[in-house]
Amino acid sequence: MSDTPASGVIQKLQAELRERRIEAERYRLEAEELRRRAGKPDPQVARLQTELARVRQELTRLRLSAAEEREGEREERDALVEGVRRAVEKLRRA
Repeated sequence: MSDTPASGVIQKLQAELRERRIEAERYRLEAEELRRRAGKPDPQVARLQTELARVRQELTRLRLSAAEEREGEREERDALVEGVRRAVEKLRRA
């Protein structure tokens, strides 16, 4: 079922999820580096921590969205299998 429209959406969401993970890690490393360099709190650290929290929220949203897409695809598949099963039963009775 990799050619269904839903699978295309899932692939796009997974690619975006990977990008967000990379972005989150980049912000985390940048914040860590700034903390090491400065003995006192750097205003950039707070900004980066805020941005990291935003990226994490986006990552969570994307994970939920991808899970919903997969569930929709499963339901579609199950409905198709059930339809085929019913059709086969009707043909057997005929």
